[in-house]
Amino acid sequence: MENRKTIFKAADRVLYALSQLRRKRYLAALERLRSFIEQNGELGKEYRKLGLSLNRNWDSAAGSCCERICRLLNDISYATHNVKQVAEQPRKEIPKLSVIAGELGSLEDEFGNIKFDSNANTISVITEPISLDYISFGPFEIRLHIDKLSELYRDSPYYCIALAPNPAATDSGVTHPHVSGDKVCEGDGYDAIRAALEQGRLGDFFSLVRGILNTYNPDSPYVSLEEWEGIACYDCGYVSDRENMYFCPFCDHDVCDECSTYCRGCDESLCRGCAVECEICEEPFCQGCLTSCDKCGCVCCSGCMEDRLCLNCKEEQEQENKENENQQENQKQPDNKGQIKGQIETAQREQIRLTG
Repeated sequence: MENRKTIFKAADRVLYALSQLRRKRYLAALERLRSFIEQNGELGKEYRKLGLSLNRNWDSAAGSCCERICRLLNDISYATHNVKQVAEQPRKEIPKLSVIAGELGSLEDEFGNIKFDSNANTISVITEPISLDYISFGPFEIRLHIDKLSELYRDSPYYCIALAPNPAATDSGVTHPHVSGDKVCEGDGYDAIRAALEQGRLGDFFSLVRGILNTYNPDSPYVSLEEWEGIACYDCGYVSDRENMYFCPFCDHDVCDECSTYCRGCDESLCRGCAVECEICEEPFCQGCLTSCDKCGCVCCSGCMEDRLCLNCKEEQEQENKENENQQENQKQPDNKGQIKGQIETAQREQIRLTG
């Protein structure tokens, strides 16, 4: 910051925001207590209705009253917990103006120059260039919005902005494995960060956030370091995220949608290089769903095979069988041509004899 006056101006605004945060805690307790009192009023009404029902021997109405009383008691139990949750919180002492100013002054020693934007009401520091596993993400600006401190437990009051962004290949909004849309996935650091802000420990707050940026948690990244540059299709080289890639179990490679297909027999995904076309229907199959024809040796799917023969060979076999059957049938029929000729000659001689 430029001078001591600017530091105290920024500290004063932080102090006001923290006082508003504490006030909102009390307002939340008041609102939850109001709901609790209203539910107790409803319970009083049911008490009177139950007494009236019993005096008039309205047993059915009394049973309905008891059911409503049970529901109200459950609601009141929940409301009691909500009120105690806010009211029992330890009283947070707001730090003095000089303490907050001291915190801001120490930030300059740790981060170098810090920036206070009085118009936007923000305090910013810039980290050193961040690198994780030889991947550089450049420096980040950690920008605290003072006005949002009063909404500390509803919304994040700060952003981490990449100043020399190297975003994930599959999502330009992810500038760090734990930063998406300039917001940090705090993980286990959530409570510590909010406690530091609520107590005005700004130095601890900025250090905690910087620590998250310098740490990689493989269990909860927006994009893992292994996939930061994306996954390249083995066949064409197209880069995409894992969700848009298909794994071929036959060659153990990832391929994109254009380079993948599926077996029409078992529905297994496979790359086009591992797919084999049935020589009859020309559909793609994996090798396990194809069989060689016993006669011609062509590779076919089960739908184009019958009795271990492809459909073409099966048709030829049936045609041959039909021709053989016709030939055998013709051989079985007797040859009557000579007999008929002899009968005709005998009849002719008999006719000549009678006319002669």
